[in-house]
Amino acid sequence: MNSLIGTVFLVLVVLVLPGLVLILRMAPTAGETALERFTLAVGASLSLIPLIYLWITWAGSAVRQPLVHLALVACLLVIVVSRHRVPAIAPAIALDGSIWHLLIAGASVLTFWLRFEQIRDLVLPVWVDSVHHALLIRVSIEQGAAPLSLRPYLPVDGLTYHWGYHVFVATLAQAGGIYAPEALPQLMIWSGQVISALMVPAYAALALRLWQRPIAGAAAGLVVGLASVMPAYYVSWGRYTLLTGMLVLPAALLALDAVCRHPGPRSTALLALLLAGLSLVHFVVFALTLAACATLLVITTDHTSWRRIAIWLGIALTGALTITAPWIVLLASRILPGTGSSAMHVTGNAAYNALPLELLWAGTNRILLALGGTGALLSLWQRRRAAAWLIIWCAAAVLLANPVVIGLPYLSFITNEMLTITMFAPLALLIAGGAAAIDAWTSPSGWRCGVWRLSTVALAVAVMLWGTNQWRTIVRPDTVLAGPMDLVAIEWAARATPPDARFVVGTAGWLYDVDRGADGGWWLLPLAGRQVSTPPVIYNYGVPDDVAIIKRDTSWLRDHGAAANAEELAAFMRERGYGYVYASERPGALRPEALRNTSLFECVYDKGGVAIFRLRVPGTRDEGPDDGVARDLSRIGGEGRGARRWRRARFISHWWRGTRGPTMASREIYLALVARDEGARRWHSARFISHW
Repeated sequence: MNSLIGTVFLVLVVLVLPGLVLILRMAPTAGETALERFTLAVGASLSLIPLIYLWITWAGSAVRQPLVHLALVACLLVIVVSRHRVPAIAPAIALDGSIWHLLIAGASVLTFWLRFEQIRDLVLPVWVDSVHHALLIRVSIEQGAAPLSLRPYLPVDGLTYHWGYHVFVATLAQAGGIYAPEALPQLMIWSGQVISALMVPAYAALALRLWQRPIAGAAAGLVVGLASVMPAYYVSWGRYTLLTGMLVLPAALLALDAVCRHPGPRSTALLALLLAGLSLVHFVVFALTLAACATLLVITTDHTSWRRIAIWLGIALTGALTITAPWIVLLASRILPGTGSSAMHVTGNAAYNALPLELLWAGTNRILLALGGTGALLSLWQRRRAAAWLIIWCAAAVLLANPVVIGLPYLSFITNEMLTITMFAPLALLIAGGAAAIDAWTSPSGWRCGVWRLSTVALAVAVMLWGTNQWRTIVRPDTVLAGPMDLVAIEWAARATPPDARFVVGTAGWLYDVDRGADGGWWLLPLAGRQVSTPPVIYNYGVPDDVAIIKRDTSWLRDHGAAANAEELAAFMRERGYGYVYASERPGALRPEALRNTSLFECVYDKGGVAIFRLRVPGTRDEGPDDGVARDLSRIGGEGRGARRWRRARFISHWWRGTRGPTMASREIYLALVARDEGARRWHSARFISHW
């Protein structure tokens, strides 16, 4: 399923069906409108899928395509059987609120279009996080399980990085039959933009629930989708896990509200499910949701209500920890004391936690902060309980990011940067509260109400038009590390180089002593399965000895790689066991011109500004007969049966040499495989070209 429409449909089906079935059967009274039920269904799906993967992995089994198809068909059948509950899903829209619901729908559609307009030129996801996201998705598809071990790609076992998003995309791939690694980037980009667009109805539903006025939903949806630079800007960082967590957050808060209003086993079970899923999707959002639960208890003044809510929240948290017990135990076993660059350290430091002013004031944040403060004051003036809850929740989040104010050390996973890039959520809700306060102040009829609504609709339309134009180009050019020609080169490397080939790629500094790739060569590991000198930064979750070996190579390439001459680079490669070089014209990449006119390297690929060089072995001919034929075969038709049989011959030849002695060459096996075949004619043509 490679078409945009087909992929979007697939994403929506997997996002809605499992969760909707769960809502209809487990908590049929949850959600009072279609918007709330849709939000709860999406959040439940994004929680249920990781939990299924967790327990299937723990049981030693695997998720495969037939199981995914069977589950989706079963979900559809359950919905058909439960069709008598459909009227309860339809919202009751009063005439005076229809304009605001139309604005929510319009903002959703416009945001959906805008999100795909923003990525129209992208071939691969951008920046740092996207590379290890792709690797974890590939591992999840191949293993049919949670990516707790990244072998054979990286020496990482017992991975403690949240992987809920990755198994969700793996489920999409299984459902759509998308198994080619080179198709993963497109699936990541498109599914990520669908998730980003669904923020509009999700936060509109939460605002409607908190403020009980349709105008609040319209205001929150406009802020999240078209007025704020976040979460749209997440695509420029590849922050897909955070994006997914922020979509589950409104569903979790709706479930929290349901526990407070209608405490009982059903609402508590739904909240437990969403909390458990959040711990697998994004642990920081999970921690912020726990802070929201605690804050709700703080503002509950009635002793009887406080006790009842505390009991049911305790049951929900206990249930969430129970159904994620294998994951929680793994996290607890890997915690390292103190601070450090290892991903397992939970103690942060002041430098890492510095407030990023450039992000705090990015885009329209100054205006949104002012409007959010105004909305908070107006809501408090009307004695709205939701306003106090949101304000104290924000204060609790700031305290979590800055525990030094009460004498505790910083936490490495909750930082001021994280709060800055997620503050769009409470700001949207506070602005929605301000709009609801003004709407309640105006009389239900008369000229004042008419002027207010007319001016508000005009302002909303203006925001929609402005946001569409303002955020149309949102991806920063310097975060784009690869383009179309890189993808072509990676596909060539996957079919024309040995599976055990090791590549040197351009390297640049990133975060402290953890380096990143500088060009498309960084994608060789997740897409082509070829080892690279600078692997995805997820390698930092490995054991210290393995991490130190990788950092030794990346530090040399960061400091000397781009400026090294051919002799220095060749010496480095021979010492560390690399055989190929991925070179391009991007900043920080290894330069092709430095390697062309030298006997140390042979250019085996050169197209569109991307070149791949093979390190020649001292004391041998410039190229072995097999290597030359392989290169020429790729030039005259490497996609045909001849190329596939050539790779098979190479495999048989390597196996024979390792077990029976060097008695059979690849070319002899190849001729035996492709006699009287079109591949044989290509082979002989390649031999002729190679010798000529």
